[in-house]
This record gives sequence, C-alpha cells and structure tokens, in this order.
Amino acid sequence: MDRLIPASERDGWREALAPLGEVDATYLPEYHLAYALRIQGSSPLLWHFEQSGAHFLYPFLLTPVTLGGKATPYFDITGIYGYTGPIATTADAAFLRAAWAAFDAYTARQKIIAEFVRFSPFNRNEGFAHPGTTVIANRTLAASQLPTTTEALLQSLGSKTRNMLRKAEREGLAARELPMPRYLPAFRALYDETMQRNQAPVFFRYDDAYWEQLLNLGAQGLRLFGTFAGDRLVAASMAVAHGRSGLYHLGASLTEYARLGAGNLSLFAMSRGLAEGGVEFLNMTGGRTASVDDPLLLFKRSNANATATFHIGKRVVDPLAYNTMATLWHELQGSPPDAEKIVFWRP
Repeated sequence: MDRLIPASERDGWREALAPLGEVDATYLPEYHLAYALRIQGSSPLLWHFEQSGAHFLYPFLLTPVTLGGKATPYFDITGIYGYTGPIATTADAAFLRAAWAAFDAYTARQKIIAEFVRFSPFNRNEGFAHPGTTVIANRTLAASQLPTTTEALLQSLGSKTRNMLRKAEREGLAARELPMPRYLPAFRALYDETMQRNQAPVFFRYDDAYWEQLLNLGAQGLRLFGTFAGDRLVAASMAVAHGRSGLYHLGASLTEYARLGAGNLSLFAMSRGLAEGGVEFLNMTGGRTASVDDPLLLFKRSNANATATFHIGKRVVDPLAYNTMATLWHELQGSPPDAEKIVFWRP
C-alpha cells in the first residue's frame, strides 16, 4: 500500500509518522506548511509505503518546473529548508527495494525529473536514500547532546562561552522563556533588524503568513527564549522541538549587546529549556557557507558541545526530460546550467 498525504491533513501526517518513533522536529506537517510558502507553487506531501507491517515515509515539496517564466509538464521534489529525507522502520533490503519501486512508479506518473534531499543529522537517514541518489557530506553543523542538569550543560561548553555567560550576568542581563504568540512581534522586530544589519538575502525575511503557519506547532513545538536588559529585549533564540529532537531555528541580537554575551545567554537558556522538556539532541545548524571557519558556524559551535555532519542527496529522476530542460535553459540563458545545482531552474 502506498499513499500521498498532504501536509494540510495534519492528523493523518502525524499518525503516519508515529510508527517511526522519534523523528527530527522538521518532519512535522506544520513546519512543511510554513516552508511551502517560501517556494512558489510547491505542495508539501508525505509519501507513505506500507508492507507487512513495515513503513517507509518520505516528506517533500512537489513543485512545478518552470523555465523562462513558462510552465513545463514536469515537476521536481525537494526537501524543505530543514532536515528530513526518506526514513523507514526497517533497513531490510527487500522492503526498501519494494518501497523505492513503488515510489519510482509514482515519480513516473507525476513526471518528476529531479530530486534534492536534505537528510536529518538526528535520524542519520542518508542510508535510506534511493539507490540512484548521490549522497554528499555537505558541511559540519554545530550540535549539542543535552545533559539533564544546568551545571552539566554549562561545563560541557568551552571556557570562552562560560566567560561570556558570566559577563552577561555581571552586566545585569537575564534570560527566560517567552510565551508565544505574545512575544512574536518583539522577536520579529529584533530579527528583522538583525537581518537588515547583516544584509541577509530576501529568503531569510519572513512574512505574516509564514509566522502564522509556524505558530500552529503549538507551545511545545515552537519555543522562544529571550535575553533582557531591564525591560528591553536585546537577544532571542527560537527553536522547533519534537520529542528528543530540537532545532535552533532563528536567532537575533542587538549589536551593542552581542559583545556583552546577550546572544550566548539566550542560546544557553534555549538549550537548558529544551533539555528540561526532554530534548536530547539539539541541532544548532551550520554557517552561512560550508567552510569550517565560517564565523557563524564558529559562534554556534562555541555555544554547543558537539558537531554533526549534514548530508544532501541529488538525483536526476528522468534523464531524458532533465536533459531537455537543460538544453532549453542553455538556449534561454546563453550558458549551460550550474552543474552543482540539481534544480537549476529555481531562482
């Protein structure tokens, strides 16, 4: 049996995930619905294959392929901007062959020509990739294996970070968890100011619809922690949580307070709060680039106690149709598509 579950059927999506046990927080339907808003025309779907009590699931965005602003008969599938990918209740080779055979039949019917996957460092599911997928170790992520006590968490961090936390406290800064959606407007103002200061790409600016959708994760799924100077919010960290998995989603701080340890303090409050809620693995994510010396990655690593490897997957599903699109692209653009970008038609 195989079926497609749209993310709008949130109960059905979550019920399908249940046999897998613990999954990355970004597998949730609410997170998919939020990020589907970021890619025009995309539909967030969960493909579910079941055979003899074993389950195989694959969440993705199905998106029409357009060239030069014109529709084509084809589609691509991509992972949301997060950490998911195919996953199963068993690694049995015969079962996985059957699952992928059924999926291949679906991709043929749907005229899917390319696939881009972002695998989960929590579930470490790159081994479930389609046999035709090229799996690549893309970059290092900062991560934390969260201890159960505040003191153990503090001691797991580097001495420089511990010093910054003490400095923040000496400066009178204090951090706490903030109720949502009450504090969302304040966080959005702080975040937008931070993105503007850092000249962040438009993709990292979020509209009302995105935030409204993300709030559907609920009080336990979407967590916000803020650092205050008196009554003023000067830094904040937002996380998505589900079971033992947590994801540092967004963060922001005022420049004049960053050097006082405000950002470190909000991240420590986030780590501590998530640990108290049962989260054991916290993905602090990576830098702006894949470099191990990326400044943002180094900052995140200083506020984490471990690292993880982020894998991606690329697959040309229909070579004939894909090459036709590449030829048309060359004719329209005057140059061949970027060989590193599997979905080269995306802006």
